[in-house]
Amino acid sequence: MVSYLGWHGRGNLGDDAIYDVVQTQLSDAVFVDFPHHPHEQLFAVGTGLNRWTRGSSLVVGGGTLAGRRYFRRLLDRGFNAIGGGGGFAVGVGVEDPVFQGARSGSQNDELQHWRPLLSRFHTVSVRGPRSAELLADIGFDVQVSGDPALLLPQPVVEPQEGLIGVNLGFGDDLWGHDPERLVTEVGAAVRELAGRGHTIMGILMHEDDRVRTERALEGVASRIVQPHDALSAAAELARCEVVIVSRLHAGILAAVSQTPVVSLEYQPKCRDFARSVDDERSLIRTDSVTAAAVLERVADALENADAIKSTVRAAVMTYRDRLLSDYAEARSVMGLPRLP
Repeated sequence: MVSYLGWHGRGNLGDDAIYDVVQTQLSDAVFVDFPHHPHEQLFAVGTGLNRWTRGSSLVVGGGTLAGRRYFRRLLDRGFNAIGGGGGFAVGVGVEDPVFQGARSGSQNDELQHWRPLLSRFHTVSVRGPRSAELLADIGFDVQVSGDPALLLPQPVVEPQEGLIGVNLGFGDDLWGHDPERLVTEVGAAVRELAGRGHTIMGILMHEDDRVRTERALEGVASRIVQPHDALSAAAELARCEVVIVSRLHAGILAAVSQTPVVSLEYQPKCRDFARSVDDERSLIRTDSVTAAAVLERVADALENADAIKSTVRAAVMTYRDRLLSDYAEARSVMGLPRLP
């Protein structure tokens, strides 16, 4: 049995993508969601789910959780709940304390408290090189295995000439703490791209993305799609020649099809992933974004698309192999049969 700690089923396609991968890689296991909130904990007690988790394996979905106080407390509860069972944390992200957002939970040397907790896992690997560096700073060495969502199948979709995808959304905060400026600058770039003959499509990774994406596309003949699952989102991103994205997993799902990206780096985790696929050229930090910078990156992505795709493809293939190895180890420890 798997006691799964993630953030899926809450409207965020990035977290849903990770859950889909983990369920596929640990097929044959029974999954029970570890409760986050008080009402979920009460439900688990009332239905007896809390008893079922004794002796199960605690599996952490990817996502930026290491170094965040909220998730440390959840993991402490998780290990207490499963008793003697082990844990697996594959392709997780580490909160970089250099960024202090509204709800980061990384202040007061939070990451220093994570070493004994991480030592309880059978397997720990991380999303990108910055995450590995942060854990090395507390004396915990790990492999970069990439984000679990990279194991999604590549969409069988041909890019549409001239189509530019746009995603504007983020979690709790961003570099510069000024989302209105981001909307204004991206909107100006979108209008210029439309004037040059490009077709614009908004792509929502969460319903919360709608308002800012709509505002950035105001005055432009465009459409907005809200994919119903991660595979559909990956297909929409693959349909584009270039995508301008802020959500981390919009960029990650674009990498599955090697679609060139302009990444609006709203938090350090975006750079962590871009470094992992050798694509730092795609980044513009949100506290320095301008319409001119967005247009310059789009032009560069279009001009150098073949080289970008080749570089990203090589990195993604490497990480797919590492992720498969991590999950194969988890299956072995859990006593699950080998995947064909």
